[in-house]
Amino acid sequence: MTRLVLAAAVVAAHCVDDLFGHDPSAECLRLIACVDKLVPGSGAAMNASYGPSGACWKSSEAADACTRACDQALVGLSANPSFDTTPECRAAPTAK
Repeated sequence: MTRLVLAAAVVAAHCVDDLFGHDPSAECLRLIACVDKLVPGSGAAMNASYGPSGACWKSSEAADACTRACDQALVGLSANPSFDTTPECRAAPTAK
């Protein structure tokens, strides 16, 4: 019975999580800012998917996939000569 209750709680938490959506990941917000700085005006087009109200944040699975896609896109953008000198493109420093 305890396992059943625990399983139901996990499923309910997942459903509530998907019902209310997710906040955009730091990677995707960074990608939008970086792209917009490297090619002014182009970041706005990315908002439909990766922005705060984007399709990426409607479910856990989509959020995970989009975060990985944004991370990969940032890796690809790192080949741009301006990437390292553009603050919007660099990762935020981690707290120590």
